[in-house]
Amino acid sequence: MEGSYDSGSKSLQIIEYSPYKPFTMMMPSPWFDLRVFYVRVSRIQVDESTPEFLSLHHIPLSPDTLLEVNGVRSSIYSDGECSVLRRDRVDKKSEEATFVNTDSIRFTGSMKFEVYDKELCVLSGVLEMSNTNGFVGEAKSSVKRWSMSCETEMAPGCGFFKGKYGAVTEFPCPEIEVYVAGSFSGTPIILTKTLQLSCRKKHNRKLALDAIPEYESTERHKDVSDHGHDLQVKKFWA
Repeated sequence: MEGSYDSGSKSLQIIEYSPYKPFTMMMPSPWFDLRVFYVRVSRIQVDESTPEFLSLHHIPLSPDTLLEVNGVRSSIYSDGECSVLRRDRVDKKSEEATFVNTDSIRFTGSMKFEVYDKELCVLSGVLEMSNTNGFVGEAKSSVKRWSMSCETEMAPGCGFFKGKYGAVTEFPCPEIEVYVAGSFSGTPIILTKTLQLSCRKKHNRKLALDAIPEYESTERHKDVSDHGHDLQVKKFWA
């Protein structure tokens, strides 16, 4: 409480206030600091057509998710940010190519990512945080854990996924390994996923039944007729 005296009007004003301001703003969620993001493609034909870089797109899944790339915060009206996966190593003998991104990437909520080779989507995935129930001593507590899911629509022979592929083990199908390393609230986090491309060809399901040979149809009809006659006789004499 404080008072002020106005000599002109000869009045005393008394103002009451609280020393504690109401807490109206919510605390922001802790940041997920992404330090390394790499994609390793194996069992492919490595040659001069293997790309020197891939595009990595970061797409927030919620308007409340904050995203920063190299210190620059993305606008809430943005569709996401893009960075580069540089080709770090190629090995013709082991038929592998590795693409790495070490930009400073931070976000506060679930994030979708997409990896492109020019206009061709190589893979997509989601980094998200979920609450899992656990026990600390005898008390039940909620623990926040990060997880990663990935998928690909790539098929052997598409883009730079070249090579000899087949159902036999001599020519195995390509694999894509996704590796993410970072920290959340000071806790190190490493997430990995391996995607196996399918080499099996999709066959159209036959809608028409196969024709039954005439002799087989006759024999089946005869068997059913004889069997049916026996049943009728047994039923009649019963």
